[in-house]
Amino acid sequence: MTEPELPKEAMEDPFRPPEEPCMVRCLHCGQEYLSSQIVWRDGFWSCPVEGCGGAGYQFDIHPLDSSLWGGEEEDDEDFGEDYNEDEPFFGAPPSNN
Repeated sequence: MTEPELPKEAMEDPFRPPEEPCMVRCLHCGQEYLSSQIVWRDGFWSCPVEGCGGAGYQFDIHPLDSSLWGGEEEDDEDFGEDYNEDEPFFGAPPSNN
């Protein structure tokens, strides 16, 4: 389906695939494919695998580099760029041990 054929709600849907295709995996069927293969079906962006109920980019369908698949996240993403694991997180005085 090309963009001109898609209804307006498909293009406004927050779970639409990204403009820049990436490799993804479906939580339901486990298949991997390009995000550009995600299809608009019955009012949802859906996994293209026949019989699979996976729907929504970043809902049931996630990029392969997502931490969901066991990738490592950097501390900066979780705590901000000023985070330093050697300093107390809540301002507690450092231990003298």
